[in-house]
Amino acid sequence: MQLGEGRPWNELRGEMLARKDQDYPWQRGRLPSYIYYRDEALLAVQREAYSLFLVENGLGKGRAFPSLLSMERDVIEMALGLFHAPAGSDGIFTSGGTESLVLAVKSARDWARETGRFREPFRVLASETAHPAFTRAGQLMDIAVERLPARGQDFRADVQAMADAVDDHTIMIIGSAPHYPNGMFDPIRELGELALQRGLWLHVDACVGGFLSPFAKMNGAPIPDFDLSVPGVASMSADIHKYGFAAKGASLLLYADGKRKQYAGFSLDWVKGTYATEGLQGTRPGGAVACAWAVMNHLGIDGYRELAATTLDTVQAFTRGIDAIPGLKVIRPFELCLFAYRSDDPAVNIDAVAAGMERRGWYVGRTLTPVPSIQIAINPVHAAIVEEYLADLSATVAEVRDSGEIGVFDRRSY
Repeated sequence: MQLGEGRPWNELRGEMLARKDQDYPWQRGRLPSYIYYRDEALLAVQREAYSLFLVENGLGKGRAFPSLLSMERDVIEMALGLFHAPAGSDGIFTSGGTESLVLAVKSARDWARETGRFREPFRVLASETAHPAFTRAGQLMDIAVERLPARGQDFRADVQAMADAVDDHTIMIIGSAPHYPNGMFDPIRELGELALQRGLWLHVDACVGGFLSPFAKMNGAPIPDFDLSVPGVASMSADIHKYGFAAKGASLLLYADGKRKQYAGFSLDWVKGTYATEGLQGTRPGGAVACAWAVMNHLGIDGYRELAATTLDTVQAFTRGIDAIPGLKVIRPFELCLFAYRSDDPAVNIDAVAAGMERRGWYVGRTLTPVPSIQIAINPVHAAIVEEYLADLSATVAEVRDSGEIGVFDRRSY
């Protein structure tokens, strides 16, 4: 397509909506990830809050747009309270989990250089289940990110294996709360003890569950300790655009010691003056900050607790229903909102089941660990479609068993 003459907005809008019709209908719960949605009322709040600051630029928050600065500070302070941060903590508003994780690694690297206690080239230790963005960060900064096998019985990070792997090049260890492949929390308290014993930077990746876990715990769910209250945790990340229900482009990188925030930033005295940013971006969408601020204040603790209850109740409904279908089995253990299910019948090929569900209009997530399986990340939009999904799944399994169909595993993680 080449840029041509200008066209009327009504014509363009119609074409955009026609293209949108090609997407999976996420408002009907047909996606197992990507979208975090409650209802049209909350979506209206997101849209209006974002649009009020559509053109404002986060790069100018200090002088041109003090409104953005004040809202960003409010968001960070609300999150620090939610995650039981100690006095003197601080944070950075980022564009998403990847930026938060890259900045966490950069922070640890610059801190390690300043302390002078570590030998270069630096190393970071993580479980094999840690998010790929850590490896991306390592590639960008020439830091070796070594992924160690998870514990076989529960898919959690193997703390002893990490302890055995630490050497004088190791600056950082990683824990996930929960990790994405299996939905399990790594043993953050044990990792914190290791970090304190060896003088390492521990980052907790709570990008997925950060804005779900605290409210689930308030509701009585057995959520393990994972946040900034755990001794040894240096930093943690949490995406507001996931279970915080903000618009895309909203994540946080939080520091137990706010002085360490300086290690993420960039500053250059050049011919125009001093150019400085806290994160990787220069220009940043003001709408992302405004929407996060508006939604967090709109929902409040009670709203988030209600969403958490709906989410975990829906997880239970899904898993009970899947386990009741002959030939399928939910993979356990799992915690919080992420789970996967596999075939336990040789006559039911799970890849063929995935293909059959896709033919029925469901986007199917996959995972390799511990066996090829179908994965779902539950959020409130799925509450209304449990019975529809289970009915289609049961029919698909019966078809696969009768036909002997063999599917092909799709290795794409997203």
